[in-house]
Amino acid sequence: MQRLMCVFEDFVHRFDRGVDVPMEAAHALVRGLETSGLVELAGMHRDQTLDIEDLIPQVIDELGVAIAARSTVVERRAGEVASNYLAGDIAFIEGLSGVLSWQARYFEEGYGYRCCDSMLWLELWLVSVDDDDDTTYWFGSQTAAEETFREHCSAMVEGRKCPKPEKGR
Repeated sequence: MQRLMCVFEDFVHRFDRGVDVPMEAAHALVRGLETSGLVELAGMHRDQTLDIEDLIPQVIDELGVAIAARSTVVERRAGEVASNYLAGDIAFIEGLSGVLSWQARYFEEGYGYRCCDSMLWLELWLVSVDDDDDTTYWFGSQTAAEETFREHCSAMVEGRKCPKPEKGR
């Protein structure tokens, strides 16, 4: 059910409107979840976005679950990227880009930019690397930038406040 809920979140919160909701509904049926709404959803074509949008609340109700608020999903997804980085499953630049991408989604919906000064400086550092191949911006080195990001990820995962940025660590 976790995968199905993730697909519903992507669709409902418009993180990925191209996600194949009917296919995921069919997979859920194969895994043993079965409601009338889920059966109907599995029979739709992925391009029937308005019908899918109308049917998801019924399926959610039939399953007895709820879709989390957009801000909650964004925070959870950014935390998942941070956890993957800390576990060594993804590299520094990929992790930083992923967390920044999720945090930017707060801004897209008018919530303001939800991150700390450390992440703002890391975002500028990443732009500097992408544009000028300059790994020394603000932090002095990529190692220092990565250390700051690791501290930020640890704070995110552990539910602590973000670390304060220190120039040229």
